[in-house]
Amino acid sequence: MEKFPDFRALAYLFVTAGCVLTAASAVVPFYDAGYRLAFGVLLVGLIPYLAYAALSDIVRGWPLLIAGALVLGIDLGVRIPERFIHYDGYASGAVYYAPLFSTLVVIPVILGIGARRQRDRGAARRTRPAPPATGDSA
Repeated sequence: MEKFPDFRALAYLFVTAGCVLTAASAVVPFYDAGYRLAFGVLLVGLIPYLAYAALSDIVRGWPLLIAGALVLGIDLGVRIPERFIHYDGYASGAVYYAPLFSTLVVIPVILGIGARRQRDRGAARRTRPAPPATGDSA
């Protein structure tokens, strides 16, 4: 019987890192006085990680790990430049569109591949031929 590697610990690490990144990028400067919480940025940024965490029990193995790495990679690639390198009040809107892109495209595609992979392995196990009979048939 084939066992799938269990990457749920890494999946939860991806979720935790993404939530911390989202919270850090949602705290934005407010003039010269301090910081404020951009609640919309926080909510939209948490959507892919909540979806990924909710679907992490459906798929095991490499597709789960690849989906988490892609979601976190897309998020890092957008949030680091938008918030920490050249912050302009999120005027480009990429901080809103990237999490929605990763939620609507990356997660269903990768998890669909993983579910199909598990289904194919299950079908392969069920369709194995019976071992040849040994001994006398009389």
